[in-house]
Amino acid sequence: MRLAQRAGTALVALAVAALPFVAGSPAQAAAPTAGVFPCLLDPQHDPAPLWRQHEDTPPVTATDLAAMPAEETTRTFVAREVSPQLAATVTIPVYVHVIKGTRPGERSTAGPRRVRRIIATLNGGFAGQQSALAAPTRYQFELRRIDYTRREGWYHAFLNGPRDKRMKRALHRGHSRSLNLYINGGGPRGFPILGWARFPWQYAHAHRLDGVTVNVAGLPGGQAYGYNLGDTVVHETGHWMGLFHTFQGGCGPRNDLVYDTPAEAEPSFYCETTRDSCLSPGLDPVHNFMDYSLDACMNSFTAGQVRRMDSAFARWRK
Repeated sequence: MRLAQRAGTALVALAVAALPFVAGSPAQAAAPTAGVFPCLLDPQHDPAPLWRQHEDTPPVTATDLAAMPAEETTRTFVAREVSPQLAATVTIPVYVHVIKGTRPGERSTAGPRRVRRIIATLNGGFAGQQSALAAPTRYQFELRRIDYTRREGWYHAFLNGPRDKRMKRALHRGHSRSLNLYINGGGPRGFPILGWARFPWQYAHAHRLDGVTVNVAGLPGGQAYGYNLGDTVVHETGHWMGLFHTFQGGCGPRNDLVYDTPAEAEPSFYCETTRDSCLSPGLDPVHNFMDYSLDACMNSFTAGQVRRMDSAFARWRK
């Protein structure tokens, strides 16, 4: 069913490729943060769709890069030091907070059936069910609770903004191994973002801000055409588990600190399967969940990413 749905979405990819580039948006007017959004994007050649014009994590700092060293994600290290700390199957409780607005179209965003569907998408992505080449993980996500809040300001809360912080401080439940998933309108009107997340090492200093936010438009059947099969929740949860974007660091030597994801100079917004933007070996990993490709294109984590998630989970989500 999922593969058939992805095949049918190929037509959507053609439509999304024709989306206009929105000049003068805050994401384009401000200088990109080094290491977060490599500034090799040519708007005339590969324009960022409206949904992808904002960063989805706080700016990546030297502290973030040092939090999970690449040498602690090698096969030998993980087998010896990490795997004995983790169960063969790790169940992560999920608390879903659905935010409704007060205007038409904002009042009925995600009922229980739709929430269960997005949890199923999350589990499928982490189980490697979307591609025969995907590396499965040990993580399963179990829905514990859904709550609903109607508040216009929270519906349009934006990454790390004051409304976003107030919302999360009020609603957060559970502990370091609990995933708090917020579903809202994805930021201010006219400047939407598909989702955002915080890294696991940020939990200790601001545990009530921990979690993942997903724009209701990016849920299955949502209005973010091309990005509405639900993979935003897989991508953002990847950050929550300790992964950077595949284009982190561009063509530099450290990249995303994962050994088996080829270096990528800039994000993929569509599905350019033959793109090779760096001189190092390997085509750009446009099928990887941690790129910015269309949902119909993203379908996998690598074995190296799985090891990094295991190491980060064992260290930072105790």
